[in-house]
Amino acid sequence: MSHQIWQAALELEFSFWENRTLMSKRKHHGPLMVQKALYPEGNAVCHAVILHPPAGIAGGDHLSINVSSRHESKTVLTTPGATKWYKSNGKPSSQTIHLQVNKDAHLDYLPQENIFFDHVAASSRLVIQQEVGSSLIAWEINQLGRTASGEAWQHATTSIVTEWFLNDKLVWLDSSQFDPFCQAIESSCGLSSFSVFGTMWLCSVNVTRESAEDMASNLPWSDSFRVGVTCLDLDQGHGLMVLRALANEVEDIKQLFIETWMSLRQTVSGLPSHYLRLWNT
Repeated sequence: MSHQIWQAALELEFSFWENRTLMSKRKHHGPLMVQKALYPEGNAVCHAVILHPPAGIAGGDHLSINVSSRHESKTVLTTPGATKWYKSNGKPSSQTIHLQVNKDAHLDYLPQENIFFDHVAASSRLVIQQEVGSSLIAWEINQLGRTASGEAWQHATTSIVTEWFLNDKLVWLDSSQFDPFCQAIESSCGLSSFSVFGTMWLCSVNVTRESAEDMASNLPWSDSFRVGVTCLDLDQGHGLMVLRALANEVEDIKQLFIETWMSLRQTVSGLPSHYLRLWNT
């Protein structure tokens, strides 16, 4: 029996009104939704968990998520569990996420990992449009194959693209195309045969090269876990810090990204760190 093919979309808007961040718009089509706004940090910061009830993206599925963080809003977006990309059966699948952050707003985009099964034909695209005067912390963690069950990633193709704009100027473009014959998977300039890789971005006027240099000497570099950091000077005083990580286990990267978020969130955004309960599940 063939599965239900989803052309799903979710549109969210967060606004600041009377010292409270509100989910001012919530519109969805298909199985993409947010149940309700949560306030574990108080009224100023709205938390939202994006749900995809089918629990994965199968062949032929195409998902679109659009999020707008309006002036002065403070928002945390995450997902309850890993996004599983199932084998495509000849039908490509895709997900496009568009994040817009207005002046004086802050957005934390902290999803769980993507797991790309063997035999997948997947395309994942993240587009971030940030205005000068805003702040944003985001990450993505990806795994090629279900390594815990011994699955080899041998018959799949995956495209992962990130575009970052500051005041409509492209400041970061990362485009990766993986297939079983891709030299970047084994190359020391690519994944060095690691199955898990992640990138974390931190951007605001408070991000500096000095903060990246302070972090660099304490980052792990071993046969099982490697992390590097750099910082770009952008327009009007903004800095974009980028962490890249390679590992054999998702949890290694996830824990390091969480620790980085906990230690730098207040510097980046002025908001104190607040550990998310779902990270314990």
